This record gives sequence, C-alpha cells and structure tokens, in this order.
Amino acid sequence: MNWIIRLSERKDYPQLMAIENQIWHLGNTPQVTTYETVEDYQKQYTEGSQLVARAEESEEIAGFLGFHNPTGLTTHQKTWIVDVGVHPDAQGKGVGTALLTAIKLLAAEQGIHKLSLRVLSTNPAAIQLYQKNGFEIEGRLKDEFWMDDQFVDDLLMAYFVSRVA
Repeated sequence: MNWIIRLSERKDYPQLMAIENQIWHLGNTPQVTTYETVEDYQKQYTEGSQLVARAEESEEIAGFLGFHNPTGLTTHQKTWIVDVGVHPDAQGKGVGTALLTAIKLLAAEQGIHKLSLRVLSTNPAAIQLYQKNGFEIEGRLKDEFWMDDQFVDDLLMAYFVSRVA
C-alpha cells in the first residue's frame, strides 16, 4: 500500500487524538496519557510538529510521527526526539516504515544529525521496527520502570542522519 505522508494540520487533531487515546498502554509506555479535548491535544502538539500518514484512497489517518528537539539548548539543535503511533487497524502494513523513511528525509533537509527515541523492552514489535529502519540501541536503562509487577528496561535508540563536521 502507498502511504501519503505530510505535516500535521489542525484538522487532523480529532483523528490524531483518537489514535493516541487508543494505542497507549503499559506495554508500550510508562505513563498512559489520554486527551479529553482537541484543545488539550493542541497544547501538546502544534501544527506541523508531527508527520501524519494516510492511504492514498482515504482521508483517515493511519499513523503519526512526532518530532522535536530534546531541549531548548542551542547545543541540541541537531537532534530530534521522535515518537511513533500507528492505528491498530493499520499496524503491520508499512505505516511505521513510511513515517520513519519520511522523517529521515525531512531531518536530512533540515540539517538534523541524529534521531533518537526511547522504547520499552516490553515492546519487541517496536524495537524490531526501529532496528529494521536503521536505528541502533545506544543504551539501556536497566529496571527503569516498575510496571505490572515487574521491572522494565528503557532502551535508548538512535539513527544517525549525517555526520556533521
């Protein structure tokens, strides 16, 4: 399937919020966050701060990828932290790969050197997706979270877009 990837717009917020509210659970995030209103969602994500994916023949959003600098420090201007979410009906259909491919291209255009993310060790499907798309494990925060009566590691992963001199 071909996916159309573009920057997020205000009109996307209801669909993005609905995806966010249904995909997160303690198997893939240490803190489940839900949004009550589109205004709440908009406070967290400004227009253009996410890539959205939809099938060519549909207006329904299949997934998103958020990106931003880790901090406001000028020394962090060449790094983006990314987060990916795919609607349950679209998982396993190439949406995540399409979004990761698109963010690599956008990062290269914007002079970004590194894409980084965090993923729980209890989320092997996501780890496999990231590794398949060139992300490598940079570090492991052992027993970082106590979830569902067990300790869970937090993996730090990165993709290097370019080697800036």
